[in-house]
This record gives sequence, C-alpha cells and structure tokens, in this order.
Amino acid sequence: MANLNFNYRDLFRSARLAFSLQRIWINFVGLAVGYAVYLIFTYISLLSAGNSCTAIWERFALVPCVCGMELPWYSWIIYVVGILASLAVILLTNTAVSRAVYMNLKGETFFTWKEAFSFAFKRWGSVVAAPTAIIGIIAFFVVGALIMGLLGRIPYVGELGTSFLTLFYMGSALFVFFLLLVLAVALFFVPAIVATTNEDAFEAVFQSFSISTSQPWRIVVYGVLVGAIELLGLLILAFSVKIAWNIFVFLFTPSMGDKFVNFATNGLYLLQSWLYPTMNWADYLLGDYVRYFYFAKDFMPVELPITGEISSYIFAISMLIVAGVVVAYGEAIGNSGVTLMYLIMRKKYDGENLLERKEEEEEKEEKKEEAEAELTETKPEEEKEKNESKTEEEKKKEE
Repeated sequence: MANLNFNYRDLFRSARLAFSLQRIWINFVGLAVGYAVYLIFTYISLLSAGNSCTAIWERFALVPCVCGMELPWYSWIIYVVGILASLAVILLTNTAVSRAVYMNLKGETFFTWKEAFSFAFKRWGSVVAAPTAIIGIIAFFVVGALIMGLLGRIPYVGELGTSFLTLFYMGSALFVFFLLLVLAVALFFVPAIVATTNEDAFEAVFQSFSISTSQPWRIVVYGVLVGAIELLGLLILAFSVKIAWNIFVFLFTPSMGDKFVNFATNGLYLLQSWLYPTMNWADYLLGDYVRYFYFAKDFMPVELPITGEISSYIFAISMLIVAGVVVAYGEAIGNSGVTLMYLIMRKKYDGENLLERKEEEEEKEEKKEEAEAELTETKPEEEKEKNESKTEEEKKKEE
C-alpha cells in the first residue's frame, strides 16, 4: 500500500502513476471508441442536413464540428446524442483508469486492464446515473421556471405574482447555479468516487455535493495543479516523440534512401490533411514553439507507385496512433490526479483512508481463510476424540 501524505505533494505522483502501459492502454482504447462515436454521429448529423460526404471530408476530415453552422433541429439532436454517447464512453474509461490507479496504490500490482474495464462496465449505471440525476434536478427547476414564466403572462395577476415571488425565484436561480457547479464537479469526480468506494449512484451524487461544499478551494487549487502537471507531461511526451521521429529519419534516410523519404513525406501530408484543423489550434496555443511538439512545416503530396501509396497510408495511420498514445498519456495523468485529489479530500473531510478500505473480494477471501483455519483447528481435536473412544472400546473388549 502506498504511503500518501494526503496533501498537494501527492498530486505530483500523477505523472508517474499514469506512465504505465496499462493506464495508457485503457485511456487509448476509451478515447478511440469515444472519438469514433463522436465522429460517426457528427457525420450523420451533417449528412442529414443535406451535406455530401465528400464536402464534409474536404471541410473537416477527421475533426468535424457543427458549431456555428445552421442545421435543422433533427441534425442538432443527432449531434447532441453523439456528444452524450461519447461522454458516457469517456466516463466509463475514466472509471477504469481510476480503478487501476486505486488498485495500484493499494498494492495490487497484478490488477489487469481487463479487470479495470470489467469493473467499469459493472458500475456503468452508477457512473452515468450520477451526473444524469443532477441534470434531472436542474431540468426540474428549468421546466418549473418556464411554467411560472407562462403564468406570468396572465393579465394583472401575472406581473404581481412574479414581483411578489422575486426573492423565491432569485433563490431558486442561485440554487440552479450551484447545481451547475456540482454537475461540473461530478463529471470529473464521479469516476474516481465510484472507482475508490465501489458505491452506487446515490453515494456518488452525495459525495459530489459533499466535496463541492466542504472542499471548494481544494478543488480549484488542486485542479489547477493537476492541469499544469497534465499539460507538462503531455508536452514532455510529445517532445520525446518528436526527438524519436528525428532519430527515426536520421537512421533510415541514409540506408533506405528516397523510398523512405517519399512515402514518409506523403504519409505526413495525408496526416496533415486529416488533422489540419488541429494545426491552427496548435499554432494558437504554442506559437513558434509548435515545431518542437507538432508539425514543423507543411508537407506536399508525392507521386508514388501503388506500393508506395499503400505504405503512405499505413505510415499515416501508424503516426495517428502514436499521436493518440500521447493524448492518452495526458488523459491518464488527469485521471490519476483526480483520483489522488479525491483520496486526499476524503481523508480531509471525514478522516477515512480509502486505501485501507477492504474490497468485497478481500472480505470474502478473509472469511474463507478464517473458515479454513477453524477447520484445521477442529480436525485434530476430532481425531483425538475418535482415538480416545477407540482405545476405550478396545479396553472394554479386552476385559
């Protein structure tokens, strides 16, 4: 079991905890599935609005977005459903990662990624239902406000009733704002709460309210610290991958020659054309330093034979997977940090060290061992009694 300090110093473990094939793989699979769900629903949304698949690909490629576009209502519904489904996948993935981190901190070094996903799927109802319940409460107040607004249209009585109830309405609006803050907290912390406590949706909602009211400054300060560690870890891995790419080019260019240069250049051109919206984001965030972590220049297509074209596509897909691994590591740092944050805050406000809490499997194992120990203790006594009874019978026969 890990010895935590239960303060901000523990958060610096998040980068090391995330740097594991298990945690990176779990995040990579979850992000890939969530991204695929988002991509499919967004394309369906745009297609339902009358756009052709070719036009959508030319405009968005692998990074589609409908923000700022004029679409019919049913296209927006399809898009929102895709976002919610993708969010559900990400919540389940975060639960699996948090469970893996939690078990690692408990000293369970043989806990596998399959067991982490199995736990997340068993608890999917709690993970999804907790934020949904908070959204339901917010929706109740919103619908109530709309109904009261309609009643306010009644001549004479409406405006008088609304003015008399202003204090009540303002209090309700303030409560809705608080619920929105709790919802934001729940989206980040529910996976960690479920993973560390193995409780249901009601407990997850209760804990979300508890940490929101008792630990608000820790949520903000610790969250900023974890975000900085996540960004730094992401940039360090991206920079390392860029160095690895330069070594790759340096070693293969002299030996393989133009064949390598041509299909690699064409592959990078394909990758840029698939992800070109992200290049603007990277330029905006990193400025002149973008060349140390992302594309350093624009690549142009190269005419190649059929084998070269196939190799270019395979190369581009491989490099896309590498980029996904970098993003997955950053997400794993965030999940590890949030898990540590909840362990710290739980210790602060109710004094419980969740790492010492026994799991159901551990309790069953202990009961089994105790039963076996009792059996081993009773067997010698039973044998002794049997031997004594035998000797008494033999004595009687002799007499």
